[in-house]
Amino acid sequence: MIREWRRLFASCLVGLVVTTGGASAAAGADVAVDAVVVEPAGPGPSTLCRLKVRLKNGGVGAISNFRFGVKIDGQDVAVYKNQSYAANIDAGKTDELALYNFYTPAAPKAFDVQVTLLEAQWVQVKKEGTATTTTPTGPVAGLPVSASTSVKMPGGK
Repeated sequence: MIREWRRLFASCLVGLVVTTGGASAAAGADVAVDAVVVEPAGPGPSTLCRLKVRLKNGGVGAISNFRFGVKIDGQDVAVYKNQSYAANIDAGKTDELALYNFYTPAAPKAFDVQVTLLEAQWVQVKKEGTATTTTPTGPVAGLPVSASTSVKMPGGK
């Protein structure tokens, strides 16, 4: 009982901290989008940028099979509609996933990049020698959760 209370309390604290940092966590969500990372910082016009999302697993089991929605400058990026990511994140851990690269606008301007975690699965991970087997055990509740970052281009408004 005490262990469950601690887990719930920790989940609430994670939600409060993440929300103040430009990210949102749905009430009761065990998974949070901790950060959206765009590199390089302050890119020029028509610059290829790397996009990463940092996920925090506040649950008691491993998670995997992520589906994202991504908006760049308010526009949905269609490729994510048919894409899922099969990386395992252990309970209590935070990890970064590389998403698709993108080009900045041709004219300098500030723009937002929003990443929404739409779906994820609890998984059982079994390791035998060099082989790893990941078996889905059910959907993660409390999704979607999202975060965004503002990208400022030199000379942009």
